[in-house]
Order: sequence, then C-alpha cells, then structure tokens
Amino acid sequence: MNLSEWTSAFIDYLNSFKRDMTKKFAEGNIITCEHEGKGIVEYIVMERLENSVLERLGDKAVLVTLNTGENLKFMIENWPKLSSNTTLKVIFANPKINMQWSIMPHLHHKFADPASLKTGLKSLFSSVPEV
Repeated sequence: MNLSEWTSAFIDYLNSFKRDMTKKFAEGNIITCEHEGKGIVEYIVMERLENSVLERLGDKAVLVTLNTGENLKFMIENWPKLSSNTTLKVIFANPKINMQWSIMPHLHHKFADPASLKTGLKSLFSSVPEV
C-alpha cells in the first residue's frame, strides 16, 4: 500500500467514528474531504517533504508524509513556518505496518519547551519504525 492509499484508508477509518464526511475526492497528491460542520479539509500527501509544500498549507490542512529521518529533519528546520499555521496537523506514517504519529505544530510550540523541541520530536519519531 502506498502513502496515498494508506491516507485514503486512514481518512475512512477516522470517519467511521464521526460519520460526518459528505464528500471525498483525490486530485494528484491532495485528498479533499468535506465534513458537516467542519467544512473542507485538505490532506496533502508527500512521501518526501520539500520547500514547495510550505506555500500550499492552507487553513485546515493535514500534511501526510513518510516517517523518515529526512522528513523529521525538514520539520525541525522549518518549525517556525509550520508552527505559525494554527490549524495544521502533520502525520508521519509507516504504511507498511499501518502505524503513524501526528502533531499539531502550533499547539506543540505553544506548550512545549523550545529548548527540548528537537529531543521531543525525535522521541515522537522513534515511536513508529522508520520507513
């Protein structure tokens, strides 16, 4: 199962609890979902994070990527930009074993100690086997 397929299945799994999704469609590497009451959520699926994604993170965006050291490094290096988006959620997944960890950078930045950011993120990263 590739990352896009895993993301689509993960969205369906999440919806099985709330049952509020009214529409879901994929175009390229973006899966757009419409929810009652919550509006539109865009899942941006990128196996390897790159700078172009920083300009594509709109309101209610969910960034889904592989759980790799390279992607973790990207997040740490771009933490100021990522944590400035108040609604962004980032999911690091290992689709081969169906495991993931997620973080909302804005909330994490608001409550976590900045001095231990790198250590904390590495700890979360290590909770799921690297792809």
